[in-house]
Amino acid sequence: MLSSEGPKTARAMTATTYRQRRSGLPIAAQLYLVAVWTLAIGACAWTVSATTSLTASEWRLALFLAAGAAVAQLFVVRTPRDQSYHMTPVLVVAAAILLPPPLIVLVALFQHVPEWLKERYPWYIQTFNIANYALSGLATHAVFVLVSSGGSTPISDPDLRFFVAGVAAAATFVLANHGLLAVILRYARGHTLSGTGLFSLQSLSTDFVLSLLGVVLAEIWADNPWLVVLVLAPLVLVHRTLEVPKLEAEARQDPKTELINARYFSRLLEEALERGRRENEPASLLIVDLDLLRDINNTYGHLAGDEVLVGVARIFRDQLRPDDTAARFGGEEFALLLPGATTEEAAVVAERIRAAIADEPFAVETSNEPIAATVSIGVASFPSDASEPEELIYRADVAAYRAKAQGRNRVVVWNQYAAVEELVSEDPAPPSRPEATPSRKRPRRVSQVPKAPPPAPNYLSLSARLRLLVAAVTVVGFAAGVVCLVAGGTGQLLDVVILIGLVAIGQALALEVLDHGTISLTAVGSLAGAAMFGPRVALPIALAVCAVDWSARRGKLHRSAFNIGVIVLSSVSAAVVYGLLPKSSWVFVIGGTLAGAVYFAVNIGLLTSAIAIETGERWRDTLRTRFSWLFPHYLVYGVVGGMIAIAYEYAGILALFVFAGPLILVRKSQLDYIAHTEESVRRLREATETIEQQNESLSRANVALRDRATEAMESLAAAVDARDTYTAGHSRRVQEIAIEIGRELRLDASELESLSFAALFHDVGKLGVPDAILLKTGPLDSDEWWIVRRHAEEGERIIAHLGFLSDATPAIRHHHEHWDGSGYPDGLSGTEIPIGARILHVADAFDSMVSDRVYRGAMPVADALLELRTQSGAQFCPSCVLALETLVARGSLAHLLDPSASSAAA
Repeated sequence: MLSSEGPKTARAMTATTYRQRRSGLPIAAQLYLVAVWTLAIGACAWTVSATTSLTASEWRLALFLAAGAAVAQLFVVRTPRDQSYHMTPVLVVAAAILLPPPLIVLVALFQHVPEWLKERYPWYIQTFNIANYALSGLATHAVFVLVSSGGSTPISDPDLRFFVAGVAAAATFVLANHGLLAVILRYARGHTLSGTGLFSLQSLSTDFVLSLLGVVLAEIWADNPWLVVLVLAPLVLVHRTLEVPKLEAEARQDPKTELINARYFSRLLEEALERGRRENEPASLLIVDLDLLRDINNTYGHLAGDEVLVGVARIFRDQLRPDDTAARFGGEEFALLLPGATTEEAAVVAERIRAAIADEPFAVETSNEPIAATVSIGVASFPSDASEPEELIYRADVAAYRAKAQGRNRVVVWNQYAAVEELVSEDPAPPSRPEATPSRKRPRRVSQVPKAPPPAPNYLSLSARLRLLVAAVTVVGFAAGVVCLVAGGTGQLLDVVILIGLVAIGQALALEVLDHGTISLTAVGSLAGAAMFGPRVALPIALAVCAVDWSARRGKLHRSAFNIGVIVLSSVSAAVVYGLLPKSSWVFVIGGTLAGAVYFAVNIGLLTSAIAIETGERWRDTLRTRFSWLFPHYLVYGVVGGMIAIAYEYAGILALFVFAGPLILVRKSQLDYIAHTEESVRRLREATETIEQQNESLSRANVALRDRATEAMESLAAAVDARDTYTAGHSRRVQEIAIEIGRELRLDASELESLSFAALFHDVGKLGVPDAILLKTGPLDSDEWWIVRRHAEEGERIIAHLGFLSDATPAIRHHHEHWDGSGYPDGLSGTEIPIGARILHVADAFDSMVSDRVYRGAMPVADALLELRTQSGAQFCPSCVLALETLVARGSLAHLLDPSASSAAA
């Protein structure tokens, strides 16, 4: 199968669908391929026979251009529409102008060899690409020779004739290359001309600009081959713009469903309604809401919800007509535009879509069986229901919500429920208006009035220091600009006017970003003017830039005056640097970095000073945080300005237009990067909201799981206590005693929480001790004692399965360790024993002593404390024993002790 290639190269076939090649090409495509190959071979044979001899210099030039074209062919940017962009037209068109026909074919051949070796495309694809470039190059050569020879044109001026011949040659190359490829795409893949994208304005203009650069390259090579590097250098900058089509597609497309996004859909809707007004045709809008997507996400997971969204989008593409448009309008909301469809026709389409989705089984990885989904659809039509895009969206949205309120999985047409608008109005209802009966969320309003930015301060409201800076920069800048303008003379006036016009156009195309800030390429124009015409153009350029900016934004006059002064001083400073550089091409261009650095220092330095004074920030901090990232850009701007000046010396005013093309492409790239960034920010915010919702759900689920697990373990602990009537409530009492000791020892909240769980579950391991041993009234033998001693380790094993109780397991395992190291299970001693285990040991022993047991009666509290005090430093931790004694003396444990025991203690 075949696909198109495009932007900074001529078009060529690729193997994007290479895995489908075994199915073979249609017979019409095969015949066309044979015809193209035959024509290419015949043309090559004729050119070889018609050429008598080739010089060594022509061979060297051919090898140079072939190598460059081969390298350029490897640096390709592929778009989502299966097109590709690179810079080979520059070199191929130059070859078509400079080389004899046989060597043009050689360039086309060698151009594709490295790509062929790298990508391993099917032979018929790459041979067609070679034939395409060879025929396009030969046609370009023929047209250029015909026009430049003078026989077919009445133009006597050789420079003008070369210009016309170059433009004709560039146009021929683009049309021939695109035309040959469009036909094979039509036969091989069934694409229409518009469907290929080869004849879109962007595609044609991009390749045409690159082809014109090839004409300039040929002219400069003929005059001074060493200057070719200066022409090829900007192509590195141009290559960065090759992401433009990809970014455009991404900015217009929802990445999950591959439908267009809401912003681009709004533009298409406006165009459709405007076309409907002109041609008196209807248009219908369907708002499709996926029912209960949140339930799908909660039941099967968000990946399953994504699969359903993708499946619904696929059904839209299958059910809609070629001229219809589907967009993802929100999280689970879609919009479908049906140009030319009446309300009745749109209702039929909507019902067909609803039924298709309801009948579709959606296979997801988290379910063994396919899951079902339904949609609610609202229909509104132009012009019967609404005449403006926002009103049409609103009414279709209302109808969709009415469909959901009526039970979901249905289609509702707006004009059946015209009174709904009153029920969903955001304005307060008058007393006579009935209340809406269905309780449902209110459809969102599409249009919102953006908040206007706060008014800028006038000059007198500025601080004294800032007023002084603004006045000084304005006066000095204007004075310097006037002096340079008068002293510079009026030579090359037309060229100066054209440059100023191009700079003004560049400012008019400035991009608004970041709360009314702008990005423009006027610095390149200012530096180019300084390099070409010296400081005399500084004031005219500054006036043009600021006039355009003021007319677009109506800013304060003192701000415009300050900007004029800044631009003039920056341009004059750069012009001085350019004037000091030798006119040698290499030195002048490389020295442009110094001019760019000086321009940056003056321009950004003054701007930073104004901001620092206004905000009170440190000057260095303001420069570093706001503007330091721009410094490399200004160095490049200085080099570009120098290259434009050198090209101007050789090509005249044509150099301005040639370099304007790549700069416009750079601006377009900036625009798409900004749009792409804004779309990415929007998607990031949506993703953040989704993650927050998921975190909340997980937190609730975790809390519920923890509570249920704790309840289960409490039941186990109670079961342990219940095995012996004498130990009933033992775990709860130990828990309270241990917590009080922990507070006395100033444990923090997390340590107290772990201690609480450890005390409650410290004997859960006794579930593995048989009743015959646990309830035995006599002494235990060694085997029985070994079984009882295992309960601490068994308790740790049981509790360890609950991850949230991992901090409690050390105290459970070691609560029978002795201070002197004689305990079990690990024989730890002193502070090696976890503090929770030491506290638990004392609390467990104390409660055991003051409680009745099967083998003895309860001890008085005083005797129990004496026993603990006696064993302090041997069996028990001295600090824990002292803390317990303090608590008993204070009466903090009185509610846990038997009254008689308490009195005995007293």
